Amino acid sequence: MLRIEKLSKSFGQKIILDEVNFEININESIGLLGKNGSGKSTFLKILVDLVNYQNGSIFYNEKKIKMETSYKSKILYLGHQPSFYPSLTAKENLLFISKIYKIDENQIIKKIVNSLNIVGLSNSINLPVSVFSSGMLRKLSISKAILLENIWEILLLDEPNDGLDIEGQEMLSNLILSWKNEKSNNHKSLLIVSHNENWIKNHTDQVMHLAKGKINKYD
Repeated sequence: MLRIEKLSKSFGQKIILDEVNFEININESIGLLGKNGSGKSTFLKILVDLVNYQNGSIFYNEKKIKMETSYKSKILYLGHQPSFYPSLTAKENLLFISKIYKIDENQIIKKIVNSLNIVGLSNSINLPVSVFSSGMLRKLSISKAILLENIWEILLLDEPNDGLDIEGQEMLSNLILSWKNEKSNNHKSLLIVSHNENWIKNHTDQVMHLAKGKINKYD
C-alpha cells in the first residue's frame, strides 16, 4: 500500500532519516518506537507533505506519488499537537473539516454529533476550542478520525494517548481495536508513533524502532 525507499532527511548537519526503507501494507498496524528527538514525528509529517525530504521515493499502491489531493485524502495524520481553529466551536471545526472532505451534507451533523459522543465531548460540542484542555483537544482530534473513517485508508497517530485521562485512554484503546478488527473489510492500516514500549506493543501487530536515522524491526 505505502512504500518508502531510501528516504533521507537532515536538519542542517543533523541526520534525521538516513536512506530509510519502510512499508505498510493493507490491514497492517505498525508501531514506531524511538526516543524523543529521534525523528518519529518528522517521518509521519513527511508522509503527509508537512515536511520536505532531501532524497528518496514514496509509493502509494505501487505508484510513485506527488502530493496530490487524492493521495492526501487516503492518509489521515493526527499530530502530537492537534491543530484547530480556536475561535470556532468543536462542532464548527468538524463541520469545516467535513466540507473539505465533501461528506454528504445530509449526514454531516449526525456524524459530527456521533463522533463527539464517542470521544466523550458531547457536552462540549458548542464550546470554543480555545477553552479546551490538552486532553480535550486530543479527544477532538480523535473524533476527526471517527468522522472520516470511511475516507482514510491509513491512519497516522503521533503519541495519541498523551494528555488523555483514564477514560480517554480506554476509549482510544477500544477505537484502535475496532479499527484493527474491521480493517479487513475496509482496507485500513494504522501507523502509531509512541515512546511507550508496553503501550505500543499492546496496540499494534508489529513494532519498528527508529534510531540513528534508521528504521528496523524491534525485538
